[in-house]
Amino acid sequence: MVPADLVLGTPDGGAAVLGDYVSGGYLVVQLVRYFGCLPCQEWLIGLDHAAGALAERGARAIAVGGSADYQARWLRDTQGVTMPLLLDPGQVLRAQVGAAAPLGLRLADPRGLAAYAGALLRGHRPQRITRDTVRSPGVVILDRERRVRWRYTGRRIGDYPSLARVLDALGRLP
Repeated sequence: MVPADLVLGTPDGGAAVLGDYVSGGYLVVQLVRYFGCLPCQEWLIGLDHAAGALAERGARAIAVGGSADYQARWLRDTQGVTMPLLLDPGQVLRAQVGAAAPLGLRLADPRGLAAYAGALLRGHRPQRITRDTVRSPGVVILDRERRVRWRYTGRRIGDYPSLARVLDALGRLP
């Protein structure tokens, strides 16, 4: 169970408490490698656009990255992302939900490089690479008690589940 008092940063330098986001129902958490990662941006924007479908299933979404507050601000202010974008420099949340293992040599997986190129071709623009590039992409669904009810940990760059799969997982929860 993730502690309710886990403090995360906001893109503007403030603090946010995880428990405040979970109190109303299920919480879908995208664990971005870093906010400038092209496949992460693409999936994040899709998740943001799915807010209505999430709400129909009693859920909301946030995205959490390790650093790059300026990239989170860019997504919010330039790309129009409305869901909370939060920072966890110590990667505490990743460790709590069992998604802390780095990609390692899987960073060079050609499918990951193809995902990156595909996002670029679809109009997403890279941001400066940060120290968090080694992180695995992932998605978790937390319940009101902050227990992990569903988890997907990517095995390469851009390895996120389809949004349909996340919505299906939400639909199967009580």
